[in-house]
Amino acid sequence: MMSDGLLIGENKETLQEDYQRFINIGNQAFIAFAGSQGPCEELSVQMLPYFDVKTDFSVINNALADFFNSDDLNERGVKVMLAFGGINLEGNLEFFTMDSATSQSVRYLPEGEDIKFCFLRGGDSLADLNIKEKMVELLQTTGANTPTECISAQKLLNDFIADHDAEVNKKTSRMVIKK
Repeated sequence: MMSDGLLIGENKETLQEDYQRFINIGNQAFIAFAGSQGPCEELSVQMLPYFDVKTDFSVINNALADFFNSDDLNERGVKVMLAFGGINLEGNLEFFTMDSATSQSVRYLPEGEDIKFCFLRGGDSLADLNIKEKMVELLQTTGANTPTECISAQKLLNDFIADHDAEVNKKTSRMVIKK
């Protein structure tokens, strides 16, 4: 997992350049977020007690789906995008994404040599840059057999986006799930 560090305020001013948008839970699980800083941080901290050695991520997903469907976030004009997961009960990598704008949840369960990735950022700039295709291209260039190769592709993608989007910088934080 990787995030850039640019934190922008409501008036588009730079608040911080090395802001970490995820919580590492013992290198076995994570909660990542994007959107409205305060609500994202608050929700992430409220989620922490539900993560332990044996976490059923689908239970957390179902509870969050109810919360996201309550319209509370949209009524307050809050944007929350979350990704969470890690090593599941069966010992496999599993993660979910949720978006307050759509109230949709997506489950990712890579199997075998399968590579799954997501982005917690919306907007036209990502579609215009074809970042999904760019990520695949970079993984083919760097390789995807080791964490180091995947991190290299992520860093190159982040730098590419930062070159085209003023709301992304090149200072990154990263995390690797250890099985």
